[in-house]
Amino acid sequence: MARIPQSFIDQLLERTDIVSLIDARVSLKKAGRDYSACCPFHDENTPSFTVSPTKQFYYCFGCGATGTAISFLMEYDRLEFRDAVDVLAQAAGMTLPTDETDDKPTGPPRAPLLEAMQRADRHYRKALRNSPETIAYLKERGVTGDMARCFGLGFAADAWDDLTRRMPDKKAASEAGLLIERDNGGWFDRFRNRLMFPIRDTRGRTIAFGGRTLGDDKAKYLNSPETPLFHKSDQMYGLYEARQAMRDLPRLLVVEGYMDVIALAQHGFPNAVATLGTATTASHLTTLFRHTQEVMFCFDGDSAGVRAARRAMEISLPVMRGARRVRFLFLPEGEDPDTLVHGENGREAMQAAIDAARPASEVLLDSLTDGLDLSRADGRAELIERARKPINTLPPEAFRAELIGEIATLSRLPADDLRTLYADGGQSAQPAARSASTSTGTSHTAAADEAARVSPITRALALLLADTTLAAQAHHAVADLNDHDNPGAQILAEAIDFFEKNPNVSVARWLERHRDNRFFSRLQTLASQQPPGDTEQRAAEFNDAIARLSRQRRSRQTLRQRYNALIAKQESGPLDAAAAQELKDVLSQLQGDIET
Repeated sequence: MARIPQSFIDQLLERTDIVSLIDARVSLKKAGRDYSACCPFHDENTPSFTVSPTKQFYYCFGCGATGTAISFLMEYDRLEFRDAVDVLAQAAGMTLPTDETDDKPTGPPRAPLLEAMQRADRHYRKALRNSPETIAYLKERGVTGDMARCFGLGFAADAWDDLTRRMPDKKAASEAGLLIERDNGGWFDRFRNRLMFPIRDTRGRTIAFGGRTLGDDKAKYLNSPETPLFHKSDQMYGLYEARQAMRDLPRLLVVEGYMDVIALAQHGFPNAVATLGTATTASHLTTLFRHTQEVMFCFDGDSAGVRAARRAMEISLPVMRGARRVRFLFLPEGEDPDTLVHGENGREAMQAAIDAARPASEVLLDSLTDGLDLSRADGRAELIERARKPINTLPPEAFRAELIGEIATLSRLPADDLRTLYADGGQSAQPAARSASTSTGTSHTAAADEAARVSPITRALALLLADTTLAAQAHHAVADLNDHDNPGAQILAEAIDFFEKNPNVSVARWLERHRDNRFFSRLQTLASQQPPGDTEQRAAEFNDAIARLSRQRRSRQTLRQRYNALIAKQESGPLDAAAAQELKDVLSQLQGDIET
């Protein structure tokens, strides 16, 4: 997909007032310099949702929702990134670029590809009406005519050029994944003798197809290839139809196949979706949680299903913030959703399986305790170590606290001790809610204690994003920070340089430049914090953090020099015990935690 130029995003955010945008959807009230409301992303009685006109940024102290105007539309209106930008562009009177980034083409224009998909969609639907064999197959599978129309089912004829002959722009059709170019020139149909399932985006536009063979092809299902319109790791089959059937989705049920989705919809469960031949990805989860607060994975009840559930759990943990929930439905042996709802008990059997779905905490604890004897000290110690990674993957919110409590009970170790044990640079920062509620009269000593607990990069970024004028006093540190071997230091250097050169630019514009950065979520969290203290205290803390980073860099340079000297000595002969231990210690320090 063509990338939208950063210059366009910058101009768009400059023309967009986030307060007006959100106030049109959620009633805001003035609260000092900011605006507040009850959060639209979780249930609450006391307002914890804040919108900053200065930062052009929103954040919720309750559930952790944060972001820019683009992020708000993605979450509240349940739009994909490009669609959210398109909505803002129309409101701002701007024309959305389609195929360029910084004046350099990155792919074909989207409009001809969408036109080709629309033509193919119409053709396949018409072909189904004229194919009694395919209609008979659908009736055999229990699919009604209403369901076939609802999901836009079609038929690709058993011919090499049935669609090709009907495509005026064959190049666009090829780029959309509908046709394949021959080595000796010309094109032929990608899909032949298949029941066709259109895959739609959240605006209802067909962007790809899945095709089930009606013959003896080795590939039972064939999906469209990756195209400028379609990225299978981002898209879910049936999501558009689920949104059309239910404006408010209490949950989304993730199943394996197209026919499972259709069968469930036909039997009163229109909120099912399916991945497109891939395992669920983090991108899938992000998309699903824009539309619901609960995602329920459906797996077979055998050992393979349990393994798949555990993989899905690993993907789910980083995005389980606020009121978001993940549950796991394990089907009886030999059943899938399609066969279950068409069975003797039909809808009741499926509803019973949904009601019996297990919460994520149970499935995770089963995984962590698998094979351990918790009556033994070594078994409990192993549990604590196994839990370290998933605990630190979770956002620092209610689910993380509850899980630590469960681990504490099983391991017979106080929860406070576990929190200390699991604490690291990425989780040690005080939650935004606590920072926000801290009195502005906090003493300099208390602020210094806080700074000592938090890594210098985390502290410096939080302070800078709270007061971008601090960048002017840290220009001298940019070169040192860029030379630091910590990726967070390089982000800090870039932020200092950016805000020094653009003193009147909002934090939101800087954040949008990092949407594709793997630390984007962490940066949003830092931008939502309100460090305590007055202007002078914050400036002093910021300078102290920069100085700590400079000392840290010099210390690591010294360690590298000593490491190189010891390695050189080792090449001349075996090290004595003291030197060998020193080498081990130096290597351990160099390989220590790198803050991200």
